[in-house]
Amino acid sequence: MMDEFKREFQLKNFGFGGVSDRSFVVPQARWCFQPVTWILYRFAAAIYLTVWWIVILIYWGEPPYYKQADTKAKWFIYVSNWSYLCLGIYFWTSAIGTLVYHKNTKFKVSSTITAGEGLELSPIDAKDQITNGYDNHGHQIYAEPQENNSHEDVEKQDSTTGMTENTSSNKSLSWNFKVTWLFQNISFTAAFFVTLLFWILDFDPETGTVTVFNLHIHGINLLFVLVDQFLIGSPYRILHFIHPSLMALVYFIFTAIYYAAGGLNEYAPDEVNGNTYLYKGSLDWERETITTAVVMVGVVFVAAPLLHLVLYGFYRIRRTLERFESCRMSRH
Repeated sequence: MMDEFKREFQLKNFGFGGVSDRSFVVPQARWCFQPVTWILYRFAAAIYLTVWWIVILIYWGEPPYYKQADTKAKWFIYVSNWSYLCLGIYFWTSAIGTLVYHKNTKFKVSSTITAGEGLELSPIDAKDQITNGYDNHGHQIYAEPQENNSHEDVEKQDSTTGMTENTSSNKSLSWNFKVTWLFQNISFTAAFFVTLLFWILDFDPETGTVTVFNLHIHGINLLFVLVDQFLIGSPYRILHFIHPSLMALVYFIFTAIYYAAGGLNEYAPDEVNGNTYLYKGSLDWERETITTAVVMVGVVFVAAPLLHLVLYGFYRIRRTLERFESCRMSRH
């Protein structure tokens, strides 16, 4: 495990290499009736988030669920709403990519699954299970290369379906799954951030009201992330903290440009705070310029990397649980 942790800091892990498409189209755990059940789950999640996004946008800025807004277009000026959109994009790219992958490989449905399916192997665990540089879940295995097979296509049996697919050790991750991985990194960390930000700093229990709408933007989103984090088979890389950090930087730059162009929040002017703030006391380029700049630096360089690291910890827990289950099943 320590060897795997050390390898996380190799410069190449800023990118999307070392993983095959298969990592993004099957779950880590054992599911029956693969791949249909997994495809249905991905589309169900994507559709659910989209439906609620439409409902929220319809009611946003309308009493009694929200304060009166001057235009619904300003829904897009808040980071929590950016986070929700990114989460929806992640699920849609994952769902469509999964469907297309299984359609193209013509996998058959199976009601039985081999124990340990989806396990990413360490060099010691791999041994005889190595297939051309990838384990049975599509993760690259770090092991000594074999002679005369580094560029050969091999048939790899899918433990879920019993079918085979051709895999080459030098085949890179498809561009659409790179997009999925990017939005996974962004949306997972952002969901954590906006949920903590809302309930710890923004929500006032004395004056605020919990509604099904703000609960979806600042709660249900995180529930989707936590559930998905323990179901998916795709990896998590420490150095990918750069993706949520860049997203945060882009958001702060957007707010600065928005303010410079005369943009205001959706409320009538406040006698004390005016209407230039987006988040009172922490994001106001006119009245709280220094505070806003400090918050920006803290979020980009501290909060985003730390929350990403927390999610990496969940990923390691998922991998540990899978190894434990695989060992338990192998004894039966």
